Amino acid sequence: MRYLSRIIWIISLAACTNQPATESNRRALEYIDRGLHEQAIEALDNAIDSDAAYLPAYFNRAVVRANMKMTREALEDIGRVIAGAPGHARAYYQRGIIHENLGEEKEAIRDYSRAIALDPAFTDAYHYRGIARYKTRDLDGAIADYDAAIALGLQSSAIFFNRAVVLQQQGETGEAIDGYSRSIAIDPSNASAYYNRAIARLQLDNRKEALQDLETSRRLGHPGAAGTIARILAR
Repeated sequence: MRYLSRIIWIISLAACTNQPATESNRRALEYIDRGLHEQAIEALDNAIDSDAAYLPAYFNRAVVRANMKMTREALEDIGRVIAGAPGHARAYYQRGIIHENLGEEKEAIRDYSRAIALDPAFTDAYHYRGIARYKTRDLDGAIADYDAAIALGLQSSAIFFNRAVVLQQQGETGEAIDGYSRSIAIDPSNASAYYNRAIARLQLDNRKEALQDLETSRRLGHPGAAGTIARILAR
């Protein structure tokens, strides 16, 4: 499950002079930072009771509800935000995350695409659309989205890992190894990147380096590494 990120709405979604609403929203954000979701929901309910048109409270309540797996309720809240601010890219992006958590990849892709149309430099929307496209087996589309995000400046362990997974499935084993290496350079604790790089190295008959990667992956807690090492040594 992807976790949504809450946003402090300083942007001009809705002009609000209702002090109780803004104060309740501010208090909710403090609860969110402390992981107190039920208290955050209560504070956001109070904000909406004070001002039924206050979109930041709907947005933040959607985030909290999604993270509490109240996905249908979260969709209702984010839909209210989109209805009130149809030109706001992040609302579509967050709805895409909710759809993806529900396994509704086609709907997620539509929302990520809408976010990108509104904000062509929205790197995370490209990344997440790439993941959704991968899940629909659109491997070329996934690579195109990952490349777009990287070209726009996204440099994360996750995007290089995800891109490498697609390349490995496409038979581009050398490029996949390079991708896993870039992922590891950014996050040396990424056990899955070591594991997948080991499998790619085995595909190229590089047994020694594959075993080194598997041992590192095992130490970092990958559940499949120890068994894979045992099978290789038993050959």
